[in-house]
Amino acid sequence: MSDKNAKKFIIATIITPIALGAILLSLIYIYDPFQIFHKPYFREATFFADMRKQALGIIKHYKFDSYIIGTSMLENTDSKEATSKLNSDGRWINISLSGSTFNQRAMVLDYIFQNQNPKHIIYSLDGYYMVNMVNRLSNSTLDWDFLYDNNPYNDIKLYRNSKFMICALKFSDDKGCVGTIDDIYQITNWYKEYKELFGGFDNWIKNKDNDVIKQPLIDIKNGNIKNIDNQDIIGDIDILAQQDYLHKYLIRFFRDYPDTKFSIIIPTYSRLFYRMQNIKGAYSDNSKYFYTWEKSLRYFIAQSSSYKNVKVYGFDDLDYADDIANYKDLPHYNKDLNSIQLDAIKNQTNILTPQNIDKYLATMEQKIKSYDIKPFIKALENVEIEQIKQ
Repeated sequence: MSDKNAKKFIIATIITPIALGAILLSLIYIYDPFQIFHKPYFREATFFADMRKQALGIIKHYKFDSYIIGTSMLENTDSKEATSKLNSDGRWINISLSGSTFNQRAMVLDYIFQNQNPKHIIYSLDGYYMVNMVNRLSNSTLDWDFLYDNNPYNDIKLYRNSKFMICALKFSDDKGCVGTIDDIYQITNWYKEYKELFGGFDNWIKNKDNDVIKQPLIDIKNGNIKNIDNQDIIGDIDILAQQDYLHKYLIRFFRDYPDTKFSIIIPTYSRLFYRMQNIKGAYSDNSKYFYTWEKSLRYFIAQSSSYKNVKVYGFDDLDYADDIANYKDLPHYNKDLNSIQLDAIKNQTNILTPQNIDKYLATMEQKIKSYDIKPFIKALENVEIEQIKQ
């Protein structure tokens, strides 16, 4: 091979993969199934249910100025209903992240505030993640946090895998490639999937093999239910760590963005949820759960009351949580409560303050302690439930 041909070969060897890589990156940029860089080209808009990754495209490319950002407890809140009931506060969209910790949602909130001036935020203050927050700080295992660092050049990492490269090469409109949802207002709605579990304990028994309720039913059948107990809770929790967690991942937004309204929703778990917190595997392993949460909530109410742009809404003093028919499992309530929450924000009711928090928590405590669990145990006496394999 002559020197001239050798040089051509070397140049081609270097340039070819670079050119192919550039073509593939360009194709991925154009394809962009999560709409990270732009709205869809050459196809109808579709969305993924994975809101941790999907939320960025919605925030960047769709004209919403008010956000619902909770856990699964707010996923069924209807954005259109929010816009209708709270129309003076702008156009609403639900970007709730199922199972999200406060630190995870703080990343999304930081991105929103660094790029927009939202009018109103509805946020769920989940007791479960407060009580168990020490074990829920999962920054080190996130595969999506780079999306919200305001560096658009590293966002391509989301597609740097064989699945999306193959999808892009085919320019596929398959649901696995571009998402299964064609209505931006329905991305976070899980109600239809679990509709059969609502309606009462009999429905739970009919669906006893459903993984959502199987373990709670086993625990109830075995009589693993105790009443709440306020003994020696100080030794069981790190109060200062919880307070620091609240300030670091939520309260600072109230202080830094006084022109944005914050409506904080306290999710209303079933009474049975609190009676089963001494059961390992049943959402928590903390027999002091209620009183741990009570201390955190008191602190939060005291702190948030100093900010004029914040209101906290609680519904645990109502009779709603007494009726297991309103729940698909221990914590998750029916979508009608999401509407009740919007009504409360509209009408300015059910607001928790330092002046009424004692009465609110006393009512809640009494309702939990007096909750009759005997009918559930009796209903399961002759029901065979296959044990969950460890």
